[in-house]
Amino acid sequence: MRRSGIIITIIMLLSLVVFTACQSSYSVSRVSSDKDLDLSGNWNDTDIRLVSEALVQSSLKGGWINQFRMKNVGRNPVVIVGTFINRSSEHIDTAIIAKRYEMELINSGKVDMVADQNFRASVRQEREEQQYFASEESAKALGKEIGADFLLQGAVRSVLDQKGNTRVRTYYVSAELIDIETNRKVWLGEETIKKVIQQARYSL
Repeated sequence: MRRSGIIITIIMLLSLVVFTACQSSYSVSRVSSDKDLDLSGNWNDTDIRLVSEALVQSSLKGGWINQFRMKNVGRNPVVIVGTFINRSSEHIDTAIIAKRYEMELINSGKVDMVADQNFRASVRQEREEQQYFASEESAKALGKEIGADFLLQGAVRSVLDQKGNTRVRTYYVSAELIDIETNRKVWLGEETIKKVIQQARYSL
């Protein structure tokens, strides 16, 4: 009986050790927002930053800005952000890409931006209400909006290749600028992000 009791005690202690080791634990630490982190191999904030910066630089180097300024001396081209479509197999909030792209263009000083569809309605409503509720001196006039010259739109696609415990995930982010008056595409660009994800065969 004593031997059996010792065995039971040992089993219970081992079970407790295994249970404690298997319990999930985590810690949280703050890092710089521009530090590259990739935990899962999925689309993340680093990819957004890299793609946006590369596409903006490509678009600003295109000849469409100089061509526009030759025809419209002293004026920057006006761009409105359209839709960035997610055609990948992941859930990707493409609005973040569009907003980052918009920020980079505005900060370049070479392009002017107007409110997109998501914000334009609220601005128009405010302007209309001012006609009734604001003083005549401060109310903003109707029909004074600046029309956009170009529409920016794009898409995200992904391809997954896998063999054994190794996966290769490739993202293709494309963008294009379209002359609103003529439907002519004045610039096209694409940026590729490729990731190799290797998973250990066995893990504790």
